[in-house]
Amino acid sequence: MAEPEIVTDFLGLGGRTALVTGASSGIGRAVALQASRQGMRVALVGRVEHSLHEVEGNLHGTGHLVVPFDLTDLEGIQGMVANVRDYLGPLDALVHSAGAHSVAPLRTVKPAAAESLLTLNVTTAIMLSKAFRAKTIHTASASLVLLSSVAALAGQPAASLYSATKGAITALSRSLAVELARDGVRVNSVAPGIVDTPLTEGMRAELGSAGFERVVAAHPLGLGTPDDVAAAVLYLISPVSRWVTGSTLVIDGGYTAQ
Repeated sequence: MAEPEIVTDFLGLGGRTALVTGASSGIGRAVALQASRQGMRVALVGRVEHSLHEVEGNLHGTGHLVVPFDLTDLEGIQGMVANVRDYLGPLDALVHSAGAHSVAPLRTVKPAAAESLLTLNVTTAIMLSKAFRAKTIHTASASLVLLSSVAALAGQPAASLYSATKGAITALSRSLAVELARDGVRVNSVAPGIVDTPLTEGMRAELGSAGFERVVAAHPLGLGTPDDVAAAVLYLISPVSRWVTGSTLVIDGGYTAQ
């Protein structure tokens, strides 16, 4: 009997291009690394240039791009995305992983803090989506993935502001999926549970040891890793998911199953 053919590029990502924000650490870093292993060329977007170069040094293949950029420069986002297109060619995917977490009881929330988190977690996603939808920026069949959170789906104390921003991302991805379908752009979001990243250390400090252990216990499969989420993102940016748009893929170790 003949040996079965081994499929090495099941996701069909070889030779494609992606822009990944928040690429210097956590989920963004994992997405960039896994995408390069699948044969993609990746633009690494983040604020800390030396951290981006560290990630670049671990990518597979060649032709990647380091893009130091502060996404709070909302007016500059369109030009930044256009510059990436000029280097990599039309983009097959944009993954917006950059963002911030906030743990604060409602009574302590200040207007400036609310505005800052909304800008970083929501307005940047809107402006990146606007830049990506331009016909000269993306390929004929492109994918946009935004990072939401289980905080958008399940209430959590002291997380109202953060939950509001991630709920906005979930709603945004659904509306954009309908609006951008005619442009050949699929739009989905991923809603991770608590993932072991540098941001998680800040949560651990804010909640204390006992509080953080209760968070861990709420995930039947334990805390996830950035690679767990990155695998879901790669599915959504691949041709394998060509009929998936407007969806929120929950990756949470069973958190929302209870």
